[in-house]
Amino acid sequence: MQLTPIIAIHMTAALGAIATGPVALWARKGATQRPRLHRAFGYAWVTLMLVTAISALFIRGDRLPNIAGYSPIHLLVPVTLFGLFGSFWYLAHGNVRGHRLVMQWLYVGACVVAGAFTLLPGRFLGELIWVEWLGLLAPHVHPAPTSTPNQGPSMIAQILSNTPFWVWGLLAALLALGFTQARNRTAGVPRLVLMPLGMGAFSLWGTISAFGASPAVLGSWFAATVLLLLVITQMRMPAGVSYDRDTRQFALPGSWVPMALILGIFITKYAVGVSLAMHPDLKANANFVLTIATVYGVFSGIFAGRTVRLLRLAMRPAANPIPVLNA
Repeated sequence: MQLTPIIAIHMTAALGAIATGPVALWARKGATQRPRLHRAFGYAWVTLMLVTAISALFIRGDRLPNIAGYSPIHLLVPVTLFGLFGSFWYLAHGNVRGHRLVMQWLYVGACVVAGAFTLLPGRFLGELIWVEWLGLLAPHVHPAPTSTPNQGPSMIAQILSNTPFWVWGLLAALLALGFTQARNRTAGVPRLVLMPLGMGAFSLWGTISAFGASPAVLGSWFAATVLLLLVITQMRMPAGVSYDRDTRQFALPGSWVPMALILGIFITKYAVGVSLAMHPDLKANANFVLTIATVYGVFSGIFAGRTVRLLRLAMRPAANPIPVLNA
């Protein structure tokens, strides 16, 4: 098996999920609750798990017992999808304990157990990461072949050195924007919609600039955007949000969720740019193209859903005052 683009996407998302999951779970542990941190890393973890599960559908092998290339480990795909759906169903119905238990078991099963099996030394991804990329282990007698034999620290350094300077300036600006969303603030409707419009345009630009504006590409982006928008709008409003009808201002608690989404879009665009620079033929790989378009759409949908949920709060009719009857 070679390091194809879809395997690279799957592996990157899985490693990201393994790293972000503990932070999301820890933020809800103990006497000190950290809801903003929990939501930010929770959104990031769910997004990474969706990418991991969907990309796994396009990865097949013949080393294990399989049916049409699908081995028993592929059973984790429906388990992950149903688990994520069930956890948010619990959350939408106020069952926080059920939501927490599903997420805990899903992390253990789909990340820890599956990750330990996949990343064992001697397996393809284990050899790739521990031997070739990190150099922490000696290669086996018959190391798994890869399509990019020169990977390693020198390759990473080369990628960073060839990155245009303006990219780091853009990253700094996006980080500053994310930090402004992490503190308590007030905002009117125009300012409120500016963030999702800007980030949606950023993700759509990243999609079109890389793969063009074909119906399949735009359809994948749009479908993912609408799906996540519908999911987010059904979730409960974060605590501390209010709307003042006199000043037409929203009172918004600080949140790290926008920072996670902003970095997700930036990292996706950066990784796609590097991948296309190294392998221009990826533009003709339908699996790669549609997966990336879907990922961009997921980020845009979460941004849009969070904003629509707030706008619905402003459109609720004001409570009618109780008339006072004179005695």
